[in-house]
Amino acid sequence: MSHTEQQNLNQKILEKIIKQLNLAPGDIEYSKKPKNVVLITPDYLPRTISDISLQSKQLAESLVHKGINTHVVTFDPWKVGFSDELAGVNVHYIGNSIKSYSPLTWAITTGMEIGKAVADIYHKEGQIDLIHAHEWSMFPAGLNLQAAMRKPLFVNYYSLQEQRTPGINNNFTEAVKQIEWRGSKLSDRIIVNEEWMKNELLKFYSPPEKKVNVVDPTNINWTKDIARDYSWVMKNWEKWRYNERIQTTQ
Repeated sequence: MSHTEQQNLNQKILEKIIKQLNLAPGDIEYSKKPKNVVLITPDYLPRTISDISLQSKQLAESLVHKGINTHVVTFDPWKVGFSDELAGVNVHYIGNSIKSYSPLTWAITTGMEIGKAVADIYHKEGQIDLIHAHEWSMFPAGLNLQAAMRKPLFVNYYSLQEQRTPGINNNFTEAVKQIEWRGSKLSDRIIVNEEWMKNELLKFYSPPEKKVNVVDPTNINWTKDIARDYSWVMKNWEKWRYNERIQTTQ
């Protein structure tokens, strides 16, 4: 057997062992916490007080305490273009210069501003490890960033369109439902606050059940659960990327 043939055989044996162990090179590295996380949210304290703004702020500050460089991109028409460092969190404010006629058009047009803000963060940091989109209006921007940067995407569902407008079917509600469906299908992890919300999500959009994680924000360790999810998803994301590279070379 030639030297080249021996190398090819060794490589195949190694790949087989890795596959059997369900490991990929870099697992040890990527089992660690991410270094740079971007949260995109329509609401953030102190501009508004809501479940979204409260949970976004608590999560961002908790991530900072865990040593994760955390950026929040949020809507605030009075602070457009400014950035603050609040409790160690880098908060970037965006607006929307395009007149919106509905929450749907607002979500789509605001997504352009989110993209620009995240691009600036990327150029400053040199790397973004994970994107976390809170609420359906942030999903279009999150999905675009996921595709462009090839990084994991988390999505938080606080409600569903079917719950907000039960029994109403028109072009607007159908478009929002499609966005919610795409968020459930294309994201790497789904976070909901309660078990009943998980059941509703499974009922209407049928994502893989193992992708949905119930994290109760009244639990003292809820932010720790999400941070652990970040590491788990990053590890499996790299595993998928590794397997994809192996498949394309065979």
